[in-house]
Amino acid sequence: MAQEDHSGGPSWDNLPSVILQEIFSYLSHESRIKASQVCRNWRYTLFHPSFWRKISFVFKDEDSVSWVRFMADCFALSVHEATIRWDISSRRYIDCMSETYNLLKKLSYNRQLRKLFLEFSCNNYDYSFDNEDDSSYYFPISLTECVVKIIETSNHLEALSLGCSEELTANASIILEPLRLHHAKHLTHLSLASIKDDPEYYDLYELDNSIFNSFIRLSILTLDYEYVSDTLLKALDNGCMQRLVIHVHGWKDYPGTTNRAWQVFVQKNPQCELRLNLIHSYRGVKVLDSDILCAAMPLTHLKVLFCEGVNIRALLRLSMWYSHTLKSLTWIDSIDRKQYMPATLDPNDPNSPDPLVLAAWKCTKLTKIVFLGHKYYQENLLAIARLRGSTLQVLAFAKSDITSENESWHKTESITHEIREIMGLHWMPLSDSDLPMVILDPFKGDSREVITPLVLRDQK
Repeated sequence: MAQEDHSGGPSWDNLPSVILQEIFSYLSHESRIKASQVCRNWRYTLFHPSFWRKISFVFKDEDSVSWVRFMADCFALSVHEATIRWDISSRRYIDCMSETYNLLKKLSYNRQLRKLFLEFSCNNYDYSFDNEDDSSYYFPISLTECVVKIIETSNHLEALSLGCSEELTANASIILEPLRLHHAKHLTHLSLASIKDDPEYYDLYELDNSIFNSFIRLSILTLDYEYVSDTLLKALDNGCMQRLVIHVHGWKDYPGTTNRAWQVFVQKNPQCELRLNLIHSYRGVKVLDSDILCAAMPLTHLKVLFCEGVNIRALLRLSMWYSHTLKSLTWIDSIDRKQYMPATLDPNDPNSPDPLVLAAWKCTKLTKIVFLGHKYYQENLLAIARLRGSTLQVLAFAKSDITSENESWHKTESITHEIREIMGLHWMPLSDSDLPMVILDPFKGDSREVITPLVLRDQK
């Protein structure tokens, strides 16, 4: 580019920085990146802190670690919304853990931080050192202490997600107290739910649910089921609640909730969605209908993930109790090759209506059904398609799970064609190559690869 235009005035690459910043402020992030390629001066403008208020620090490989380090040096003291995301293999765990501590330490000096979202892809916090070189790494403070320091420094923290970290959620009471002291009037989003490393054996910690009375603007809360009680529902009476997410793991002597408490909660928070996630809850799924679900729950999303069974009575509850609220149903298990009969067929009453068909008929807001790992009649799929049509945005089943009452090949092809005609791109019969390995074989895959992305979507 020429240094001067024909009038002798300044050239584009010598525009004052304040003018360049004004120009860049009208551009999208992608357009700023393209504009930054014009010259060095424009590239410097790209990295003005005002354009990096929201940053995702992603740990994936060696290059991403270098980029995180650079971005942290530039913007850790000025960023307003920070997401720290892990997408790493266990062999890179130590390097990324070290960089994560460095990043959190820098963020702990940022008084302008408004939102912090942690998104861990694994729960391997009790990392066992495989060789002597690993043991040279020493972290002087814990993750919990890092988070508490950030809470105490920030002037106006609005959102905090612990990323389903079992270490952090075990210390929820330690984290909640400084949140109450410093951000009771600001906090709108708090994610405390976890993914248990061992869903059958884990420690229970005391949590004073009355502390939630202090957060007068709280609108999104995620929590493990052991902390959910009538006392909690009563504490969430601010009228601002938009989403309550509950994770159910092992099944122990939990306080649970009453239908009356849910009725009062809904009266206080009429706009609130309840999202219920059962994660490796082998016993929880068996009592889902009797001990967990209540008729007054504002249930909008139900995920049952790798619980090794289908509770037909619970599925029937969906159409009976949540016909005006339920929006999505996700039920995923590893495929049982020995299963021949559909999982939704009641052996005690084989002529009873299929619960998924009933849900499709009765639940007027239902837009998503994902049902993987269990046999299902093709004829019932057709019934669902006819009932919901284009209002059902996702209908996902595994091809190998779809069976038929009719042995006629032509009849089967006719049904397949009609479902495709009705659903179009919303119909998703998944081949084995489309499925995660853990669904095909529980011994050859990691269920966390499926669970973590699904539940982290509820955190934001």
